[in-house]
Amino acid sequence: MLATPHFAADQDHVDGGRRSILGNFRSVFIGRLFSSLSMWLALMLLAKLSDPMTVGIYALAQALCIPIGEVAKMGLREIHSSSTSGPYLFGNYLALRLVAAGVALVLMVASGILQTNSAVVIWVVVLYALTRCMELVSDMVHGLFQAHERMDYIGRSLCLLGPLSLLFLSAGYWATGSLVVAVFGQFLAQLLVLAFYDVPMGRRCAKLRSSEAVGPPIWDRGALQGLALQALPLAFATVLVMIAVYLPRLVVESALGLSALGLFAALTALSMSPNRVVNSMGIAVSVRLAHYHAAGDRARFVGLLGRFALGVAAFGTLAVAIAAAFGDVILGLVYTAEFAAQGNLFVWLTGAATLRCIADVLKFGMVASRRFWWLAAQYAVVALVAVLTSFTLIPRLALTGAGIAMCLIFASHLIVVTLGLLYNLPRTRQADAVA
Repeated sequence: MLATPHFAADQDHVDGGRRSILGNFRSVFIGRLFSSLSMWLALMLLAKLSDPMTVGIYALAQALCIPIGEVAKMGLREIHSSSTSGPYLFGNYLALRLVAAGVALVLMVASGILQTNSAVVIWVVVLYALTRCMELVSDMVHGLFQAHERMDYIGRSLCLLGPLSLLFLSAGYWATGSLVVAVFGQFLAQLLVLAFYDVPMGRRCAKLRSSEAVGPPIWDRGALQGLALQALPLAFATVLVMIAVYLPRLVVESALGLSALGLFAALTALSMSPNRVVNSMGIAVSVRLAHYHAAGDRARFVGLLGRFALGVAAFGTLAVAIAAAFGDVILGLVYTAEFAAQGNLFVWLTGAATLRCIADVLKFGMVASRRFWWLAAQYAVVALVAVLTSFTLIPRLALTGAGIAMCLIFASHLIVVTLGLLYNLPRTRQADAVA
């Protein structure tokens, strides 16, 4: 059971070995920044070393594997970190995550085989699928760090993984010209960080706090079933979110081809890169939000979440203005002239990214309320918008239609999450009301 933390914002370390929100944010922010920068640099180098077709193959592997991998997470990390008490041990969570990873691997590989007859594409999908499965295990260990508010461990892990993955992918492609070798480098980097950092640091975290330990998975059938039922709404919500995020890519590939997908994916990666930073901020405050909500402390809950959302909105507005004024120049410097011709698409995608980041901030408030079926119901609306806009706009307006579709998708996301959060705000404690 987790002890109630001391909520002093000016402390870098708090009771029981926990760290302050500011300390946690610094740690995860730096780690996510390294990770995001490394992922973007990998795509940039791939675009410069190859062509839109090769980038399109890599983007197709992502579009097939990432949604399945995200669903396989089943929201277990969020459930674990937002639970102030509960009957499940870390070993229960790890066992269910391993089962989900095995199923996900089969589905990822099968989707690649069904998608194409190209041996190169299939091998890229297989290796990328293995990388995602290793990431699933690391993510569960990171959930243990998060539950104990030791995000410095997460930050260091990401700082190791990002540059190492970038090095192996870019060096592999530069040396061999093979995308298969490059993606194998990513898999190797993920495996090394899991084996030599995440697991050892998980054991160290267990020594600092005796409540849980990183050990073998606990194959308790009853616990697995109960935990799976609890995770079901978040898994369902993730399916709907992945439809919203990745359906436009699949429609672009189907309607416009792999080269168009390469252009769209590269611009999307650049415009959406702040989302990883926003999520790192959300991870840093999520446990604190859960405690505020459980205590019925509406003032602190709304204050923390509101400052977070307003800050993200301000930076997002500035990003849209910069994209509108200098988008073609930025794309030409980052990628090539072929990508720079898509300046109009870049503006639409930056606007969509801003809407998505604000919605993701508010999503952490919904997770803190533990009304997981509410999230699933809201994302059903977003998925419906994604289906309607993608199949309507992309065939008619090509890549510009894809950008408009992304804006409409995340605008609906922001609206429904806001409505759900307003309905599920914590009630002010009676003692506070009397005072």
